[in-house]
Amino acid sequence: MSYSKKSCQEVNKVYKTNDLTIFNQIRGNRPPNPQHIRRLSQSIKDNGILQNPIIVNEEMDVIDGQHRLMAAIECSAAIYYIIVKGYNLNEVHILNLNQKNWSCKDFMYGYAEMGIEPYIKLKDFYKTNKVFSLTDCIRFCSNTISNGTSQMSQKFRTNRASNINMSEIFNEGTWKGKDFDLAQENADKLKMIKPYYDGYKKSIFIGAILNLLTNEDFNFFEFLEKLKYQTQKMQDCTNKLQYILLIEDIYNYKRRDKVNLRF
Repeated sequence: MSYSKKSCQEVNKVYKTNDLTIFNQIRGNRPPNPQHIRRLSQSIKDNGILQNPIIVNEEMDVIDGQHRLMAAIECSAAIYYIIVKGYNLNEVHILNLNQKNWSCKDFMYGYAEMGIEPYIKLKDFYKTNKVFSLTDCIRFCSNTISNGTSQMSQKFRTNRASNINMSEIFNEGTWKGKDFDLAQENADKLKMIKPYYDGYKKSIFIGAILNLLTNEDFNFFEFLEKLKYQTQKMQDCTNKLQYILLIEDIYNYKRRDKVNLRF
């Protein structure tokens, strides 16, 4: 279908300003999240201000985009905005509710369509590895490991602070990903386990393997070779520590020098 200006109607103009003092925080809106503001501020410093306008009413009360505005204030950036007359706190709540109805997949495809590179790479990774959930694909591409239990070494734990509001980072479009080649390498290794264990795509099993892959005492291909002859030992577990204990038992089969994979 060809584009025709005659079929389009101008509704609201987009403005740009460096004077951020003209905006007001609307009473009754949720309190701003300082960590979220810092992340957006860093994104603006790295990538510039995105042409993603905030929405204000005729009184210049911010209906949507208070975090973007505060981040722009923090790094002295300009901001785009749209004025929609008659909007108030009710529209704030409606917008927040509608945003929560978006899934991770919606955000991934949306930002990929906008040309944001990490989301494009994630979309391609997910397409190649659809056997895994999108949440686990994000974990692969973030090169993160999930938090361990209190019985496990700090070596196997991620910093809790690094996982705070990960969904907000992803949904806001500021998620970066890390080593996508390593992500594919790790995903391929998980797939090699499929002939010997149907639960290879369970999130907690993925977490256990990703943890072990960071352990210099663990050789994945040695484990895979031993698993071939001990498939009856591989069974579903309720947490990651149980999986690591099970894998450790399989890995130490016929070894003179037993390896402790828990620490």
